[in-house]
Amino acid sequence: MRATVHGLADKIGDSALRRIALVLGVGAVTCIVGALVLHHELTERVSVEPMFASDLVLGSVWPVAGVVLLWHQPRNRCGWLLVATGLISVYLLLGQYSVWNAKVSPLPGSAVADWISMFGFGVYFVVLPLLTLMFPEGGFGSRHEKMLAISALSAAMAAVGARMVVPGRADVDAAVQNPIGIDALEPLNYVTLVSSFYCLAVATPLAVVALVLRTRRAVGVQRAQLQWFMVGGIVMACALILALLLGETGPGNAAFVIALLAPPVAVVSATLRFRLVDAEFALSRSIVLVLVVALVAAGGGLMLWRLDPGLAGSRAGIALVVVLVLGAFAVRAVLQRVIDNWWFPQLRGSRTLAPRISEAVTLSAEPRAALTDLISALRTELRMPYVAFDGVVRAEQGVRPAHLVTIDAIALGRRVGQLEVAPRRVGEGFSAEERRLLEQVAAHAAMMAYATSLVAETEHSRARIVAAREEERRRLRNDLHDGVGPGLAGIALQMDALAAELRRKGDDAHAAKADGIRDRVREAVVQVRAVSRGLRPPVLDQLGLAQALRQLVDGLGAIEGVVQLDDMGELPAAAEVATYTIAAEAVTNVVHHSAASRVRIDVECDEENLELRVSDNGRGMPSRPTPGVGLMSMRQRAAEVGGRVEHLAAQGEERWCGWWCPSRPSLFRERLCVNDIGARG
Repeated sequence: MRATVHGLADKIGDSALRRIALVLGVGAVTCIVGALVLHHELTERVSVEPMFASDLVLGSVWPVAGVVLLWHQPRNRCGWLLVATGLISVYLLLGQYSVWNAKVSPLPGSAVADWISMFGFGVYFVVLPLLTLMFPEGGFGSRHEKMLAISALSAAMAAVGARMVVPGRADVDAAVQNPIGIDALEPLNYVTLVSSFYCLAVATPLAVVALVLRTRRAVGVQRAQLQWFMVGGIVMACALILALLLGETGPGNAAFVIALLAPPVAVVSATLRFRLVDAEFALSRSIVLVLVVALVAAGGGLMLWRLDPGLAGSRAGIALVVVLVLGAFAVRAVLQRVIDNWWFPQLRGSRTLAPRISEAVTLSAEPRAALTDLISALRTELRMPYVAFDGVVRAEQGVRPAHLVTIDAIALGRRVGQLEVAPRRVGEGFSAEERRLLEQVAAHAAMMAYATSLVAETEHSRARIVAAREEERRRLRNDLHDGVGPGLAGIALQMDALAAELRRKGDDAHAAKADGIRDRVREAVVQVRAVSRGLRPPVLDQLGLAQALRQLVDGLGAIEGVVQLDDMGELPAAAEVATYTIAAEAVTNVVHHSAASRVRIDVECDEENLELRVSDNGRGMPSRPTPGVGLMSMRQRAAEVGGRVEHLAAQGEERWCGWWCPSRPSLFRERLCVNDIGARG
């Protein structure tokens, strides 16, 4: 059914909807005029109960306000709700028709008019909570608001249903009785009483609370509209209080009329978006004024009651009230500051965001972390559902929605990315002040992203230098091991043969000199081999990285060694050396310090990432181990190729992780994670 109604509404054009709204509004005003004419004629002939001006306002001004809203937004359900209050005008007209039938002369269809006069006022109960929940877009902001609206509508329907069948008089006049009233159903009057109380005393205040929360979250045009509506609500509440204090007098009735005029006037003001007075200024000043008046009234009443009720109206009492007024206005500035801080979060956010930016810049260890902290601060302080920076680096907070506002991030005259921000509500933008604040944040984010790119370029340059160094070391080792070393060893053998030949010929002096040269050459061979081993672990060239890692855990005695390796392919020299030396140091730590019975080496490798884990079941490490020579060595090896060391003792593993790009083998980054599995076994 709902889909059918929406489909029918979609088929009707905006022009047709405007005409329908105009006809209904004119009809409501016409019914009010007809009711006034009938009432005037009745007062000329018989004694009748007066008509309430508040009913006339609700049946005429509210539908007209609905027409104004629908003229600008033909599909806004708030406008149709306001137009629906025109049912009050029909109720008033039929009520006077019933009174004429009862007191002047019979009229056709009077029974139907009498029956409608029993319950036609039901729109009173539901229009205020529904309008408060639906304004300005005509929908509900949350499931809780929708449930509250359903409960209010259900209570209003229960009240109307009970009034349809209970016996008794109509509100318009005692002479009008319910033509289908059933005496046995008279207790249903309590249903009407409870339902109306729920709508007016429970649902309406809850709707006001929901309105306040929704307004605090809103931004842009919608926030201005909601604030205009809240100004009308404050005027209505104050006028209603005044009407209750004055009672059923002329001023009291006038105050009640003003109370019912405030919401439609606020709706029209919000719809036309008058700029004569700023909505935020009007709302905040209205709230503070109400608080000041309430403090004066409550304080004065309490003091007069506690001191001497007879002071009221006396000079001393007046002086006491004057002192209270002066005191209240003395704290008005404090109240204004408190209300502004609570009600306008974007203003508070703009003040608190600057220290958060400074904190992110000064306390973060690297530009990327500072950028992440900045994005988080922006989302937290301004209560944004999603904030992200997309450019040379990316950082985001929240769940990415479909609608985003993007702001270019410029650093040193160069665009380095964009700031992406999701409005607090779908379809809204940001005020001029919020836009300026976001542009400032985008500028800060641009500088952080630019610094991050410079750091990355520096790390890449260092990685290329280290990779080139390791490749050169491998070449030098091969040259020394395969060229210089064997050549010197050959010379030593030749000198040894020369010395033997000289001794055979009896030339002992020259033989001794040949032996000395041979010994010095052999020392040179030892030194060359030492240099060769220092340039690159020999086992990598003799066995390869995979077999070298297996050899690390073979022959550990009581410690069981397990190795699980992926196909690592051909790695850059820097990757091989860093992987082997860090793994060797980790295994050494296991043997010397863990008291473990098992050690395991795992290597996972794909086209981009290489991860090595060395885990054991030993005694474990503290969460923050004191770095010794071994840990410092591993950190240095990782730092040489742009990596870092992490200690994750709670996870229970000691592992080394690295990732590299085969298309650019000189760019190699790695990470060392030292963990501890303790008694996990």
